[in-house]
Amino acid sequence: MTIIGVGTKNPAKIDAVKQLIRSGDIDAIIRSYNVPSGVSAMPMSDIETRQGAINRAKAVLDQDEAVSFGIGMEGGVSDIEGDMYLCNWAAAADRFGHVISAGGARILLPEVLAEGVRAGNELGDIADAYAHQKNVHTHGGTIGVLTEGRITRTEMFLHILKLIEGMYAHQKNVQHGEG
Repeated sequence: MTIIGVGTKNPAKIDAVKQLIRSGDIDAIIRSYNVPSGVSAMPMSDIETRQGAINRAKAVLDQDEAVSFGIGMEGGVSDIEGDMYLCNWAAAADRFGHVISAGGARILLPEVLAEGVRAGNELGDIADAYAHQKNVHTHGGTIGVLTEGRITRTEMFLHILKLIEGMYAHQKNVQHGEG
């Protein structure tokens, strides 16, 4: 049985991995680890957010020799021509040094949230106050607040993980002359 290590203790992110395993009928167990992202607490670009996901995926492999695949997921923001967008990235790393990453949909942050992030606050903290909720990041996420629950943080990361799973399958097929 494959052991998949997830570089987070966040229930919304772990649930995305669980859903991927169930939907893909993958024979695996999940272990979660509190590992550092190696980037700022509030990643301020796609580059930094992606790097945080990659760092988490690799750190999981360093934490536990039994893990076959490390998965890292990171949320951040990206400034595009003065507008601030929510961005999310995930990465998977294996024991052979292969790393696959993918990003998710972007959504424009309301200016009040963008101003708070620019002032040095973490989006999760600002989103809690904005939504009058606690720990938004552990369930629906900012994406859930801004879409009135139509897309949740779990769904956003599940979409990204499906992209990674598909790219991994494609690369395996190409290596075996099937692609």
